Amino acid sequence: MIYQHLFTPGIIGGRWIKNRIVMAPMATGLGTNSGEVTDNLVEYYAERARGGVGTVIVEAASVDGTRAREGMQQIRIDSPVYIAGLSRIADAIKGYGSTAFIQLFHSGRQTAAIVTQGQAPVAPSAIPCPIMRTMPRELTTSEVEQIRDNFIGAAALAAQAGFDGVELHAAHGYLINQFLSPDTNLRSDKYGGSLHNRMRFLLEIVAGIKQLCPQLLLSVRLNLDDFLPNGLKINESLQVCQALEEAGIHLLHVSCGTYPSGLTSIEPSSYQEGWRMYLAEQAKKVVNIPVLGGGMIRQPSFAEEVLKQGQVDFVFLGRPLLADPNWARKAAQGRDKDIRPCIVCNKCIDNKFSGRAIRCTVNPYAGREKERPVLFTRQGERRRAVVVGSGPAGIQAALTLDQYGLKVVLYEQDSELGGQLNVAAAPPHKYRIKHYRDYLQRRLQRSGVEIVLGHKYDQDHLGVDTPDYIIVASGSTSLLPPDWADQARGKACSVNELLASPQLVDGTTVVVIGGGLTGCEAADYLAGNGKRVTLIERQGRLAPTMERKNRRDLLNRLEENGVITKLNSQVTGVERGCLLVTDGQGKTETIDPDNIVFAMGYHPNRDLYEQLRLLHPRVYLVGDAQHIGGIGAAVVQGRKVAEQILKEDEL
Repeated sequence: MIYQHLFTPGIIGGRWIKNRIVMAPMATGLGTNSGEVTDNLVEYYAERARGGVGTVIVEAASVDGTRAREGMQQIRIDSPVYIAGLSRIADAIKGYGSTAFIQLFHSGRQTAAIVTQGQAPVAPSAIPCPIMRTMPRELTTSEVEQIRDNFIGAAALAAQAGFDGVELHAAHGYLINQFLSPDTNLRSDKYGGSLHNRMRFLLEIVAGIKQLCPQLLLSVRLNLDDFLPNGLKINESLQVCQALEEAGIHLLHVSCGTYPSGLTSIEPSSYQEGWRMYLAEQAKKVVNIPVLGGGMIRQPSFAEEVLKQGQVDFVFLGRPLLADPNWARKAAQGRDKDIRPCIVCNKCIDNKFSGRAIRCTVNPYAGREKERPVLFTRQGERRRAVVVGSGPAGIQAALTLDQYGLKVVLYEQDSELGGQLNVAAAPPHKYRIKHYRDYLQRRLQRSGVEIVLGHKYDQDHLGVDTPDYIIVASGSTSLLPPDWADQARGKACSVNELLASPQLVDGTTVVVIGGGLTGCEAADYLAGNGKRVTLIERQGRLAPTMERKNRRDLLNRLEENGVITKLNSQVTGVERGCLLVTDGQGKTETIDPDNIVFAMGYHPNRDLYEQLRLLHPRVYLVGDAQHIGGIGAAVVQGRKVAEQILKEDEL
């Protein structure tokens, strides 16, 4: 398919832009603790520019030292000492024909003392963020003017570093947004009160940049709706849009949501593709400058349609470019099905909240771009490798070994590829995992990997295959205590059995034992299908290790669907189809459900590995068979074991 609108060049501030795809600014955690640019950060941006996007907006850079930052490894743009590193990023982006912006940022109250190195957060008014729960210090008028000048000075540094433009972050509840919002700005000086006064801080920054750096393109990322009762609303934000156009900005980047408003600034997987496009469409009605919009856009066809309908002039992509830096290039070539899909698991966001470098579940090289393998063709006889199991670890290992030039045979005992991916895609809003599985299958079909389905590999194959290397990715099995299963009298199944064969749960009332991620997803699945569900968890918190955005969304659905949760409780026995459940006070009750689902975790399948390692000198164990983890851990292990084999092969 040819995407005429998506790849039609655009104009921003008189500058020619090669296409309408913009990489959104996303915190990476790839800078140093002192705010310096690293080699990894440069290559991260180079990879996305190389992938074909028209414009790259580099992540938020602090304009006021550590006081303005929201993350430990956030880059800085408040001193000339940072120009050398920043210029490396600008050069890397522009070298591939992309336009380079950098986002100028101040966190305001949405930070913590540990991040600001003990400095109290500052804000328009002394009102704490309900999420951060730290009382900020109210800025004096002169301090507001100093921070204004810091933004303007940062823009000058960006110009010196070679950036084509800068973007002011006036969204998501950060400092500029705090000045705009009547919920967070209760000032009585010239920067508070009326909308005219509340937008003064932003407009003075714009005016200063226009005067000092007239050659710079200028974008503003603006909340059209804070989604808070007393926050910035569309009627006022549209007036801000018009004022910004009159002030001379070149691009309006439409966004929404703040920390307290929950899931609207970084969406969980349940949100529909392009759900916030209506906001950008509203902005386009009142301004003539280009409007940039997005939000959960995943498919090139969808991006093409919103451009065709005139809802936006440019489309931003965030998480999809983590999953596949070559999204734009593949779309331009009509290779939509070759795009590695984002599954909206939000591991990338979870790493940010946890102070770790950015990572992606489906892309083992995200944040590790310098580690990407150099592909080559071997001369002479090729080494042979056998991979047992076609879950994410097995497939990634097979594909990486094939790229390295080994002859690979992949065995799967089931009739279809995918392993745990096949059941992981079943719960509500997890369908993108199926898209990822299909992507992996297509890659296998185009590779040189030989695939053997419906065949259980065992030690008798060693004499036939004579492999040089064996990778065992045999996965795991749901735990289901045998004595309890017997006493359940036909009522019981494991969570995997439920997701693979929903007809096993044919009653009305269901008890799910285990309130981890899989147990909560099973309860969500059952409740969404009209079952009356009770969820039992021995700890005091459901799904404690789950990424917080999707977790909040999942728990909201459990509550809305009437799932009964029993925390600090455990099943102490099963007798004649009934469960004995003891709570934290030692009180025991008997529950007689129609069905019982065991979601008590998984057990690694290591039997084959234990057999083969005694018979072959080079056997490797990966994925859940080694240690129970998520898709991301399995994918990285699959990649790493292939690299380990390559190193050994060179010895």
